Amino acid sequence: MLKVSSVSAAYGPIRALHDVSLEVGEGQIVTLLGANGAGKSSTLRVISGVIRPTSGSVEFLGQRIHHRSPEKIVSLGISHVPEGRELFTELTVAENLSLGAYTRRDRDGIRQDLDRAYQYFPLLAQRREQHAGSLSGGEQQMLAIARGLMSRPRLLLLDEPSLGLAPLVVKEIFKIIDTINREEKVTILLVEQNASMALSIAAYAYVLETGRIVLADTGSALKDNETVRRSYLGY
Repeated sequence: MLKVSSVSAAYGPIRALHDVSLEVGEGQIVTLLGANGAGKSSTLRVISGVIRPTSGSVEFLGQRIHHRSPEKIVSLGISHVPEGRELFTELTVAENLSLGAYTRRDRDGIRQDLDRAYQYFPLLAQRREQHAGSLSGGEQQMLAIARGLMSRPRLLLLDEPSLGLAPLVVKEIFKIIDTINREEKVTILLVEQNASMALSIAAYAYVLETGRIVLADTGSALKDNETVRRSYLGY
């Protein structure tokens, strides 16, 4: 579904990615692991069109997309849930969800997807008229994921969904991510510092260091990899 080939990217003079290549198969959950500053978020930003690569290419369903605008990439079927959630804090839960469907015109389908979002996240249904900024951290993350689903993506990019959340909330979030993948058939590219949790649901994983891919294998194999265990799993 997604093919990133020899992509390099920079923020002004600072080079963030160095010849990064990765693939995501349709229906898979694939995770990117690495320390802060390794280039994980930059990789997602290149895929979603937020930053342009200085070299290399990104293909989605056989189409080259690396020079397209973020709006066009969303309309092709890629939704990006950024680190920090980036909600419209002064708007209600319902309004944030509606904005997630801004590229769509099928009102009946949007209503169905709103109902589905509330089924996945019942707490959001209870707070639909509440301002997003007044939600707890876990509720805000649920809203960010639900808003990402409102464009009805085929590929969902998730950036640090567990960041700053309590362990029980993290467990709930990852259970929902796994359910969305299985039941909705949404392919997921997941950036996550909670390596153990990410590897438990990922079919395949890549490890980034200073903007380069240094390891790639199945999720189960990397979970048993001694280097990954020492560096990211803490045992």
